[in-house]
Amino acid sequence: MNLTTRILCSRKDKKFSQQALADLIGVSRSALAQWETSMSSPSLGNLRKMAEILEISFEWLATGRGNQYLVQVSDTICDSEVDGEIINQLYRMNLMKKRALLNMIQAMA
Repeated sequence: MNLTTRILCSRKDKKFSQQALADLIGVSRSALAQWETSMSSPSLGNLRKMAEILEISFEWLATGRGNQYLVQVSDTICDSEVDGEIINQLYRMNLMKKRALLNMIQAMA
């Protein structure tokens, strides 16, 4: 499995959209798309961020060696999955719904 496949499969395993993962890493969606299509390669810093966000081994992501997961995968939902789904849903909302959500979040804080 090459780097592009490891990135794509790991992102999909966590159910992140390209935009959601790119936002969490701090890059553009097009940069992530280029990594997933072998048009360019991520920097070591971006690989480290991606491994941390996706909760996978940096060594496995960068080289394909070792175990993919840092901890045993369980059936329980984790924070990163919740965060990813929130971001995915946020991108589907119109401005009025986003403002209403922001008001609700501010009221909860």
